[in-house]
Amino acid sequence: MNLKTKGKILMIISAFETGLWIAGLLLANIYIIILAIAILLLIIPVVYKNKDNIEEMFKGDSDIFIEDERTQFINEKAANMTLGILIAVVFYAAIIIVTLRDKYPQFLDIGYTLFLIAALCFVLYFLSRAYYDRKY
Repeated sequence: MNLKTKGKILMIISAFETGLWIAGLLLANIYIIILAIAILLLIIPVVYKNKDNIEEMFKGDSDIFIEDERTQFINEKAANMTLGILIAVVFYAAIIIVTLRDKYPQFLDIGYTLFLIAALCFVLYFLSRAYYDRKY
């Protein structure tokens, strides 16, 4: 089977899996979610086996993809800014929720969870930054 055919099959399976995720969430049916996870676990080895040919698998016949240093720089800046904004929004939402703990005590656990998520994102960012700083 050639790479283009594998890519098309993976796209169809991925679309079906996405539909399962959405249906499972909308219907609140854990069995549909488990089926979607099982399909994902079946797809992962195929994608890993073809990891060097991923771009060829999903590139169309007329797709010409040129990426230079400028494009990479823009993508890195956009990703960095997105992460910063996301962490800030999560952090400030946590502050607001914890501040309103007297009026809405049922949301206090959510506020602490958001604090934890923001802290873990900071730690993950700095660890990956240190890793890539040493690597390059």
